[in-house]
Amino acid sequence: MGTSRRNLIQTFAAGGAALAAASETTSAVAHTHTEADVTASLTLMSPSDFGEPSSQERELKVVSIERLEDEARKILSPGRFAIMGPCGDGWTYRENRRAFYDFPILPRRLQDVEDIDLRTTLLGHALPIPVITCPTGAQGNFHINGELPNAAGTGMAGSLFVASGASNQPMEAIAKATTGPKWFQIYMNRDMEINRWLVQRAKAAGFSAVVLTADALGPGQSDAYIALGRPHDPALTAGNHDPKFGGHGNFHDQKRDLSFSDITFLREASGLPVLVKGVVQPDDIRQSLAEGAAGIWVSNHGGRQMDGGPASISLLRAAVDEVGGRVPVILDSGVRRGIDIFKALSLGATAVGIGRPALWGLIDGGSLGVKSVYAQLAFELKSTMLLSGVAKVTDLNRANLARV
Repeated sequence: MGTSRRNLIQTFAAGGAALAAASETTSAVAHTHTEADVTASLTLMSPSDFGEPSSQERELKVVSIERLEDEARKILSPGRFAIMGPCGDGWTYRENRRAFYDFPILPRRLQDVEDIDLRTTLLGHALPIPVITCPTGAQGNFHINGELPNAAGTGMAGSLFVASGASNQPMEAIAKATTGPKWFQIYMNRDMEINRWLVQRAKAAGFSAVVLTADALGPGQSDAYIALGRPHDPALTAGNHDPKFGGHGNFHDQKRDLSFSDITFLREASGLPVLVKGVVQPDDIRQSLAEGAAGIWVSNHGGRQMDGGPASISLLRAAVDEVGGRVPVILDSGVRRGIDIFKALSLGATAVGIGRPALWGLIDGGSLGVKSVYAQLAFELKSTMLLSGVAKVTDLNRANLARV
């Protein structure tokens, strides 16, 4: 295993950088924070300056999702907050947000619409809103209870929580924390028996699907985090492998040579549906489906793994066309508003995922903060639907956009 790869995985295990945030990007339009600005203002930080995670537990009065980021910055130290930053120059991170403006909404009028129905179904799960919580690891960096409040808040909202394989809490505790449906995301280990054990353990804990992340094969640390000296909390561990939680195996020893056959392995080992997260090229989507993928998740890891690639929303239409309705399509990276959800579903997504917005809610308000994020998105989406003359999210299509 190469040095950079080993350093990355060690940081994951220390709780420093496993965010799959999958989803997410900071707005280049609405915010003045840029990666260059943040990095320039930082000095080398020792672990003792890392500060404490949030202990908040409160409902939030949300004006907009992006304003929650500013509040979260006030609660965490710069080192903790930098963990969720973008890689490289942050171009993809910003493009994820900007590209939503390439798809203006074309509203209908006089459509006799009054009651709005946000309900959808995702792999058999009835959801009150077409939004799920993305797998983001090492949440012990952000809240004293790690992933548990995020899972609980998602469940309070009635939605689906995806537990990261890089969580600080063990999967069983996460499963118990949410009253809603749940999936388990895996970072494949070089030891295939460890992979088998993890997905079988997930099934026993009540997770109903496995998510294979295909786009996290190299360093994903932000310049701001590196400039601070890569601080970490030594008390945090990879919860699914920690012996004190009944775990075993070496989380550091991740499989680098992922292939389409891994989809089949996970499907057969778990007996669960397997979604593939991070495949965006039509040929890759086609081969994933040929191996039995039960869902395609269009994502660029929130601009956190590789800079220079297109925004997820820019690749959604081609992915939907390749899938052709055979399996659900999920979109993450850059979702901040109800109009973003409207646009993604109009392009053909079944649902969207939120990563950083859920983390900001977690930091600002714990489980009730995450619930508040969902409530705000539902309010905004309902308003957009009403003003666009569409009664049901399941009726959205490309005719609802002025340009596709």
